[in-house]
Amino acid sequence: MFEAAFGTAFGFILFFSYFGIRRIAGYAWIVDIGIFVLMLWMFQGTYAGMMTGVIASALITIYLKIVRNTIGYEILRLRRKRGTLLPHLQWELVKK
Repeated sequence: MFEAAFGTAFGFILFFSYFGIRRIAGYAWIVDIGIFVLMLWMFQGTYAGMMTGVIASALITIYLKIVRNTIGYEILRLRRKRGTLLPHLQWELVKK
């Protein structure tokens, strides 16, 4: 059960690094809820499967919290440049 949870969490962390972990960490609460629901849906059917999903979700939550507090995170902000009429979205680095 713990091996499956660690393997699943590690796989999702590698998947997050493909998109940029700072950008994923900027919206950690959305990712936490999404991963939790996805894990429970993936491992439904047995008690061991549900516990695997809960443990993997908790490991990902802890990892995102550590990332947010150590290297910072990026969020999308609506910015307007001088001389333009329409604002545009831009990633902004937030350090804690």
